[in-house]
Amino acid sequence: MSATISSFGILDSLESAYFEVDLRGIITHCNQPFLDKSEIELAGVLGRHYRHLVPSKQVVDLFAAFNDIYTTGKTRRVLFTFIRHRSGGFRTAEGVVGPIKNPAGEIMGFRGILFDVTERVKDEMDLLSAKQAAEKELAIGRNIQTSFLPTNLPNVDGWALDVQFQSAREVAGDFYDVFPVSNGTRLGFVVADVCDKGVGAAMFMAIFRTLIRAFANVNTVSNLTMAVEDDGEGVSKSMLLRRQNMLSVGAQPLINAISMTNQYIARYHGSTNMFATVFFGVLNPQDGKLLYINAGHEPPVLISNKQVIKRLDPTGPAVGLLEDLTFEIGDADLAPGDLLLLYTDGVVDARNENGESFSEEKLMQAITALENPETALKSLMSRLQKHISSQDQF
Repeated sequence: MSATISSFGILDSLESAYFEVDLRGIITHCNQPFLDKSEIELAGVLGRHYRHLVPSKQVVDLFAAFNDIYTTGKTRRVLFTFIRHRSGGFRTAEGVVGPIKNPAGEIMGFRGILFDVTERVKDEMDLLSAKQAAEKELAIGRNIQTSFLPTNLPNVDGWALDVQFQSAREVAGDFYDVFPVSNGTRLGFVVADVCDKGVGAAMFMAIFRTLIRAFANVNTVSNLTMAVEDDGEGVSKSMLLRRQNMLSVGAQPLINAISMTNQYIARYHGSTNMFATVFFGVLNPQDGKLLYINAGHEPPVLISNKQVIKRLDPTGPAVGLLEDLTFEIGDADLAPGDLLLLYTDGVVDARNENGESFSEEKLMQAITALENPETALKSLMSRLQKHISSQDQF
């Protein structure tokens, strides 16, 4: 067999590589760009089997492609790597291969035109590698974030606690916490939502959670006067002092945690514009008395006999917006059989396939059917998942 590359004429002017192989896989023709890209002399190509130009692991794939073309008689897309003989290494090419037919319509071989996509593939691999590295870092971040959330809730006689946490991303700004305060005589619990999403919110979630827990157990005595709500008719000094003394055991952790955290975030991280809505409650397990600060958070729901009897509305702005903010203390009484539900906006904002949110109205309908904490959240999550259906978490 003899062949010369000069017989290709216009094909040599193409930037893309052109080749022909017979049914045995022997290369019978190629143009100059094919030689340039593979850095092989013409004599090293013609008359050789294509397996000598590709990595051994790809020979099977190319044979399958040629066999498919032979069987179907159709042109197909190919992607393969070929060896650069002079400088070493590999090039990646993408293109189409089709059958060569004689006048009788019989397939005599194959011809293909290829485009060098080495740099594109390299960029894609670099992007994939970066994505995998980022996913690994996010997974580490998620593990770290999860470690900030209590895995074992306190066992308090006469009370049942339960929690469900499911972030929309690998890491998130929502968090919860439950811990003893006032030398173990009170139970503190927090549900909060740091503004924004992703890694930044998760970082500040860790900061907020740590500060709240730490400051709640600081022994510093803060001025509680501004935290006691006025009933609108005025409060005498003696009445104020009596109420202050009554509330101080549970109120002090509230004021310290929220006020000090607010001061710290606003003073040292104000330029980031990161803040959090926070509900922090302090419960006296002995009598069901609850003191709380709701810093701009979704109002928790107090349910008695399957009826909503109170919403624990905000008593102050979000934490971290500005220094020297005032946070008032609210109070509520939990009787035997009552349920208190705390949640973040991810619940009411959850969307179905029509873009409709779960809404506060549907939440109210769902929670009035709740029986007890052991089954309450499972039932609520079931309704929420049914609403979302196959949609991604909003």
